[in-house]
Amino acid sequence: MADKKKVRFGLLPKLLLGVFLPILFAFAIIGSLVFYSWDMGEYRFTSIKDIGSESLKELSINSTKESKSSLEKMGEKIIREKAIDVAAQMEIFIKSRPPKMKMEEILRAPSLKEIAVQKVGETGYTAVHDTNAINHFHVNPQIVGSDLHQLSDRFPAFWKILEASLKGPASGYYDWKDADGKIRPKYMYLAPVKGTDLIVAATTYIDEFSRPSKAIEAKIKDIERKYLEEYENRIKIFYAVILCVILILLVRIFFYARSVIKPILHLAEVADKISMGELDTPIDVKAKGEVAVLADSIERMQTSVKAAIERLQKRKEAKT
Repeated sequence: MADKKKVRFGLLPKLLLGVFLPILFAFAIIGSLVFYSWDMGEYRFTSIKDIGSESLKELSINSTKESKSSLEKMGEKIIREKAIDVAAQMEIFIKSRPPKMKMEEILRAPSLKEIAVQKVGETGYTAVHDTNAINHFHVNPQIVGSDLHQLSDRFPAFWKILEASLKGPASGYYDWKDADGKIRPKYMYLAPVKGTDLIVAATTYIDEFSRPSKAIEAKIKDIERKYLEEYENRIKIFYAVILCVILILLVRIFFYARSVIKPILHLAEVADKISMGELDTPIDVKAKGEVAVLADSIERMQTSVKAAIERLQKRKEAKT
């Protein structure tokens, strides 16, 4: 038998690679579209996963900002209304005093102090000073009677708002250090008492009103955390399904390629035997298409070779 030519890279691995690699490449593209984002300067591609994640984060940020802003606006309104309400109460009280009663005597009335100093929010309060920035009523007795100009250097933001109130209604934010040393923003509204030189200031920490927004933020973060956990679980399932699909495809492609290669190898073996003179070698191929055409060609060649050998033998016998 003739020596068989050694095949380094046969048809079977070529079929496997030719079919399997494009499928693998397609899965890689799908995976990149779903799970990975690319940032190339001016061009950015956002994956399907990141679109959902970014949308949730944007919703979280916007919802928190909107809720906080709304609650702070509501807090500003409450503080403003408190200052205006106290100013109106003081106006009524002062007008109800005898006309000949001096302002100094009115200011010493204990009942006026109860009106002038009221609670605002959880920790805030109202206070009263005049257009000369002299305090008359305050929750801290040590401040009563003091000149508030002294605070201009220590608390410039606070003084700027208070100074504006000497000419009319004023409001604004300033930072204040609370008892535990933490600096937090306060909102203050100042309303004049009509018919007098008195001004009511209502102030408190604004985060007393925006505190519920933190609960909303925590809830949204909890939803985001659950979303990420669910996403991780689905990713694991996705990878497991993809791996199973790839393995099934690989096995299916292998057996398909083998079914294509097997009859070709059989025909090659038949052709080799025919070339060695084994003209009765059966050609047992049930394939269709091009392989069936090749099998028919080898079968015709086998018949032709048989006929040629028979003619030669007859000529040889005729000569003898």
